[in-house]
Amino acid sequence: MKTIHKYEVFIYEEKFKLRLPKGAMILSFQTQRFVPILWAMIDTDAVNEDRKFRLYGTGHPIADIPKDANLHYIGTTQQSQAPALVWHLFEEVK
Repeated sequence: MKTIHKYEVFIYEEKFKLRLPKGAMILSFQTQRFVPILWAMIDTDAVNEDRKFRLYGTGHPIADIPKDANLHYIGTTQQSQAPALVWHLFEEVK
């Protein structure tokens, strides 16, 4: 069955994996109640797979990207706490 699920993105991890159903379509990356969230349309009957992501704050260094990898931009979100933080999410694809 196709449905939309949300997945919390932990800002203390620059590189991380999310276990998503195969073929999941990422729809959006936004903050909900001060928590960064990724929304994806998934098939609940599909087998899960690991997908690699990278999260960078504005002004933070971007390093350690494998030469055979590409970063696909997902989106940007802002957290309005003091100090305000801006996060940029990428999926690592080969």
